[in-house]
Amino acid sequence: MLNLTRMEFRRLFRDKSVYITLASFLGFILIALITMKLVTDQNLLSFATENGFEFTAEDQADAASFLSSTIADFVSNLLFSGGLMVCFSAIFCSLSTCDDFASGFGKNIFSYYPDRGYYIVSKIVTHCAINAMFILALTAASIILFMIFGFPNPLGDPLKMALMLLIGWVALIPLTAQNMLLCMLIRNAAVASILSILCGLGAVAGVLETIAGLFGIHVAQFFPPYLVMMSPYISGSSGTGSLLSLAVSQNGLGTNLLLSVFASLLWTLIYIWLSKKVLSKKDIC
Repeated sequence: MLNLTRMEFRRLFRDKSVYITLASFLGFILIALITMKLVTDQNLLSFATENGFEFTAEDQADAASFLSSTIADFVSNLLFSGGLMVCFSAIFCSLSTCDDFASGFGKNIFSYYPDRGYYIVSKIVTHCAINAMFILALTAASIILFMIFGFPNPLGDPLKMALMLLIGWVALIPLTAQNMLLCMLIRNAAVASILSILCGLGAVAGVLETIAGLFGIHVAQFFPPYLVMMSPYISGSSGTGSLLSLAVSQNGLGTNLLLSVFASLLWTLIYIWLSKKVLSKKDIC
C-alpha cells in the first residue's frame, strides 16, 4: 500500500491543476482583502467615492464587522464555515477518482494491487495531504496579506487557531471518504461533486436534524459537517473557554468536540468499508 500511496502522491502533486487552483484561491483572498482595505481606509474610501465608486450602509457595516474580528475568524470563516475547503475537496477528489476509471488507469492499478482497500486508502491519504497543503498555504497567505495591508486585526489565540485548523482538516477526512464512496457508486465526476458538496455543507445532516428536532433529539453533531461548522467557535469568535473546556464541554447542538471527532472518524471507517465492498462488486471500468 505504501508504494501505491507514493505513486498517488507523485501523480497528484505533479498535477498543474493543483497549483493553478491554489493560485486562484490566493487571488480570491487578495481581491477580498483589497476590497476591505478600500472600504476600511478613510483616505482610500474618499478617493474611491470621488472617482465614482458607491458604498452602501451595508458595506460600512461589513467593514466594521471585519475590523472587529481576528485573523483566525477570517480564516475559519473562509476555509471551513464558508465552505471553500468542502467544495474544493469534493470537486478535486471526484475529478481525480472518476478519471481513474474513465481513462483505464484504475484497471492498471488493480492488476498490480488486487486489494481494493489499498487503492481507496491511498486515495484518501493523498487527498487529505492536499487538503492540508491548501489549508496551511491559505492560512499563511492570509496572515501575510493582513500584515502587508496594515490591517489592525489581531491574530487571535494561536493555540485555538491551530486547533481550529486541525479540527477543520480532520472534518474533511470523512467527507473525502464519503466522496470516494459516491465515486465508486456513480463513476461520474459532476454528479459525485454535486452530491459531495451538498452532503459536505450539511444538507443531509440538516434535514435529519430538523426531523429529529421535532422530537427533541439533536443528531447533526454526529455527522462530519458539524465539525466544519464548529470552526468559528473553536477559533474563538463564539467562545472564550480554554482548550480543555472546548474539548469536553457542551457546545453548539449539545455535544462536545471529542465526541464529534470520534463520530467523524467512525464515519471514515464506515465509508472506507462500504467503498471497498462496492468496488469489489462493480466492474472496474
